[in-house]
Amino acid sequence: MPTYSYKALNIRGATIRGNLTADNETDLQEKLRKLGLDLLRAKEAGEGGSRLRLWKKSVSLRDLIILCVHMEQLERAGVPILDSIADLRDASESEVLRDLVAKIYDSVKGGKLLSEALSEHPKIFSEVFTGLIAAGERTGNMGDAFGHLADHLKWQAEIRRKIKTATRYPIILVFIMTGVISLMMLFVVPQMTDFLKNQGFVLPFYSRALIAVSQAFVNYWFIILGLPIIAFVMLLVLYRTSEAVAYRIDAMILKMPFIGVVIQKIELARFCHFFAITFKSGMDIIECIQTCENVMHNRIMKEAVFYVRQGVSEGNSITASLQVSSQFPSLVMRMFKVGEESGKMEQALENVNFFYDREVNDAVDAMIELIQPALTIIMGTLLFWITAAVFGPLYDSFSKMNF
Repeated sequence: MPTYSYKALNIRGATIRGNLTADNETDLQEKLRKLGLDLLRAKEAGEGGSRLRLWKKSVSLRDLIILCVHMEQLERAGVPILDSIADLRDASESEVLRDLVAKIYDSVKGGKLLSEALSEHPKIFSEVFTGLIAAGERTGNMGDAFGHLADHLKWQAEIRRKIKTATRYPIILVFIMTGVISLMMLFVVPQMTDFLKNQGFVLPFYSRALIAVSQAFVNYWFIILGLPIIAFVMLLVLYRTSEAVAYRIDAMILKMPFIGVVIQKIELARFCHFFAITFKSGMDIIECIQTCENVMHNRIMKEAVFYVRQGVSEGNSITASLQVSSQFPSLVMRMFKVGEESGKMEQALENVNFFYDREVNDAVDAMIELIQPALTIIMGTLLFWITAAVFGPLYDSFSKMNF
C-alpha cells in the first residue's frame, strides 16, 4: 500500500500536512474525510521521502503517553479495539500521531493483532512496548498493559525533565565561562600584561602564570578550544561503535563521584519499574528479567541483570540471583525476598518503586544543588586569579610610592 504526502484543510480552515497510506487517492480522500479533513492535493511519497519526514518529525514521548492513556480508558470502558484506534485517530491533534495511528488502524483492520501492528514501527515502539501489549492480548488485560505503560512513560518523562533541568544551567554557565575567559585571555590580558611589562613591575608567580596561559591562548586558541570538542565527538563515536569502549566508559561513569550514584539509582529505578509492569502484565519471571535487561542503558547494569536472569534460569531464587552482583543494594534484595516469601510480589514491587521514585528525585535534586554552586565557585576563582594577577602588581607599586 503506497504512502501519500497530502495537504488538507481541517474544520477550522487550517492547513494540515502529513503522510498517510492508502490504496489510491480516492481511498486517501475517504480516510481524510473520516478524520474531518478536506483533501487539497496529494502525491505519492517514496521510501526515501518517508524516511526523511520521519527524521524531521517523530512521535514524541508526550504522544506515546496520550496514546496509552486513551487506549487504557477506552479499553476499560469496553470499547472494541478497532473503534478505540479509530477514535484516537480522529481525535488526535498531533499530525504525526494521527498519521501513525491511521497506519495502525489499517493494519488491525486488515486482521493483524495490535502488537503486530505496533511492531511494524520499531523506531517508535520498542520490543518492550510491543511485548507488553502482546502479554496483555494473551491475558486479556489490555487496559492494565496500557495503564502500566502510561505510568512508566510519565515517570520517564519526569526523569527526563529533571535531568534537563539539572544540566541546562551548567551547560549555559560553561559556555558563558568559556566565552568570557577566552575573550579575556585573547584580548584583555595581553594588553594589561604589556602595560605591566613596560612599567618594569616585578611580577609575582601567579601573574607570570597568567601571562603564560594568555600567550598559549593567543598562539594556540584553535587547539585549546577545538581539542575538547574533537575529543568529545571521537569518544561519542567510539561509544556508539565499539562495545569494549562503551563498556569501559559505562564502568567509569558509575565510579564518578555524585554522577555515578545518580546514574545507578536511575538504572535501579528503571529495573524496578519494568519488572513491576511486566510482572503485573502476566509475563513469567524470566521474561520480566529479560525485559529489564533490554531496557538497561548502562552496560554494567545490563550485565548485572543478565547474571540475575542466568541465575533464575538455573533454578535459583530472584533474591539469591540478585546477591551474585554487587550492583543491587540490600533494600532491593530485601524487598524481593519479602515478595517471594509472602507471595505478595506486586505489593513488594510497589514498595520498592515508591522508594526509588523518591530516591531518584532526591539524587537529581542533590546533583542540581551541587553542580550550580560548584561551577559558580570555579568561575569566581578564575576571575579572582585574573584580577589578582593583573591588578596585584599595580596595587603593590602604588603602595610603595611616597606622596
